[in-house]
Amino acid sequence: MKNIIKSISLLLVLTLTVSCDKDSSEDLGYAAQEERGWVQFLTTNPAQIGVFQGATGTIDLDVNIQVPTTSSDLTINYALQSVSGADPSTIFSNSGAVVAPAGKTSYAGPDNDTGFEYTYLAMISLDLADLDGTTLTEPMIFDLVLTGTSSSSITAGLEGETFPVTQRIVINPSISAFAGAFTVDEIFTGGSNAGLVLATAFGESYQVELTMVEGDSTASTMLVTNSDGFDAYYPAGTVITFKLDGTLDVDDGFNFNIPYLAGFSYHFVDTTSYDYATGIIVCSGDFGYPNNFGPYQTTLIKQ
Repeated sequence: MKNIIKSISLLLVLTLTVSCDKDSSEDLGYAAQEERGWVQFLTTNPAQIGVFQGATGTIDLDVNIQVPTTSSDLTINYALQSVSGADPSTIFSNSGAVVAPAGKTSYAGPDNDTGFEYTYLAMISLDLADLDGTTLTEPMIFDLVLTGTSSSSITAGLEGETFPVTQRIVINPSISAFAGAFTVDEIFTGGSNAGLVLATAFGESYQVELTMVEGDSTASTMLVTNSDGFDAYYPAGTVITFKLDGTLDVDDGFNFNIPYLAGFSYHFVDTTSYDYATGIIVCSGDFGYPNNFGPYQTTLIKQ
């Protein structure tokens, strides 16, 4: 993920045929040079945009101005509406308005063969540094909603249409909560080896430690290290990447999500989860290649 988490500025070409089979120009009295229309988010935006607390940079949202030209600066108003968790209005320093300078807008983009140069002149940015000093214990979920403009002829969205004016944002708590030492509970969960643990079979014992990966702008990765005095379970340099949906990836640097465990064989990681409250990380899937020794599960329990 780059430092700037951004919805890609793709052109949305204004169409005259809408879902109700009615020409939008009948509602707006729309003509090519009239200053009438609406503002919206891009239809190509994901349903929700999320990051972990501790990520650096900004969340940037381009606002598409569906008006060919404006003769004066256009103020676009928006609100941060809390859904659950901490109130974003008490954290982010945004003013609730962004100004697009007068002139041609993104409406006349190159994909409609006008030849006009264009830029998205209105961008709403959430500075992730505003989260510094705030402790999140649960996801902060909120909607960024376009509410109107300084022109009575330019609305947020269009009545009777589905042009997007709301973008869901999710800020997950910092994964630094998982830093520390973990007991390794591992066991075959099915097949002929059900109940067998590698530690017992090999006369070994396992414990690992998780630390944040330095310089990771996404703040979503942790380095796994085998604790001193214990046998090696994960290969040196193994990295766990936490994902916003409550799952994770395990990469030992050689086979993504197929780590080579206990110096013995490969674990095909298919199902994963992590839990902030319990400090438990679980990875499940078949173990062994070319021989499949059966379903296997690793449970890391924070001490």
